[in-house]
Amino acid sequence: MTLKTTRELDIFYNEHRSNCSNCGKSFIEGDTAHLGYLKGRNPAVLCDKCAPLLKETVIRYYWQNLEYEEPSPDSILWRYMDLAKFISLISREELFFAAASSFEDIFEGAKGLERDKYKWDSFYKGFFKQAVATAPGRNPINNTEEKLTEEANRLLDEIENNGQKSREYTYISCWHLNCYESEAMWKLYSKDCANAVAIQTTAKRIYEAIDKDPNISIGKVKYIDFTNRFASINGTFWYKRKSFEYENEVRLITTKIQSNDKGVYIPVNIDTLIEKIYVSPYASEWFFDVVKNVVEKYSIKAEVTYSMMKAKPFY
Repeated sequence: MTLKTTRELDIFYNEHRSNCSNCGKSFIEGDTAHLGYLKGRNPAVLCDKCAPLLKETVIRYYWQNLEYEEPSPDSILWRYMDLAKFISLISREELFFAAASSFEDIFEGAKGLERDKYKWDSFYKGFFKQAVATAPGRNPINNTEEKLTEEANRLLDEIENNGQKSREYTYISCWHLNCYESEAMWKLYSKDCANAVAIQTTAKRIYEAIDKDPNISIGKVKYIDFTNRFASINGTFWYKRKSFEYENEVRLITTKIQSNDKGVYIPVNIDTLIEKIYVSPYASEWFFDVVKNVVEKYSIKAEVTYSMMKAKPFY
């Protein structure tokens, strides 16, 4: 393996990771995926059988299912915000990702309920003891109960410490998945509902707007009942409590280990990102005009329109 990975190769793997590029075999958990280049420097991810076709093997992956479900490319996504955040977005041409530790929901990154921690610890302590005892090359003489327990406890402490720290260096941008507007979202995610806007986009547009950044994952949140199950050990930020299910959230997640900021800004192509701009159904005409003027000032191509909820009925 050369380990000479590139941004382009990472993007290729993210987009083609499910199947062998040569025979089409679907990878399953535990398979080895061989990433590299065929003749002519054409990128490929190959199964064990087809791996000899690679002229350069860059890296081999232990293939695993993603911790999240990817939204379909044409999924309609919404972001509701006040005017200040909207202006910040289009003027900076950067998308804000908030640190998980800054969210109001204290369950961001949680593995489970505090009362059930002993169950989690017991399971993984046993798992780690077995893994350590059967590790290739390990001398059986070291497999005393005392030494195995000591090593398992060390690994368990390491996971707990990393879980706490990950809230500081995991950054998230939250979007609402829906074919239509949501009154609840208007009221929840804009401080002043009468002076708010919503941008409409799709999963594909977001992916292209962030220039297919291979360090940003885009996926649906899973809503679970923490009273009877735990979040995945490696995917805690893709889980939320059932009480938040109405949010129907799609997240963009990235990590920056060296950062301690409450948020980071990621460059984004605004015209690719924004398909349409909706003004709050509770907004006055003067606010609608302000939004249009701001959009014109920054030469944004997207159409500005009143919320569809502002339409009048007849009786």
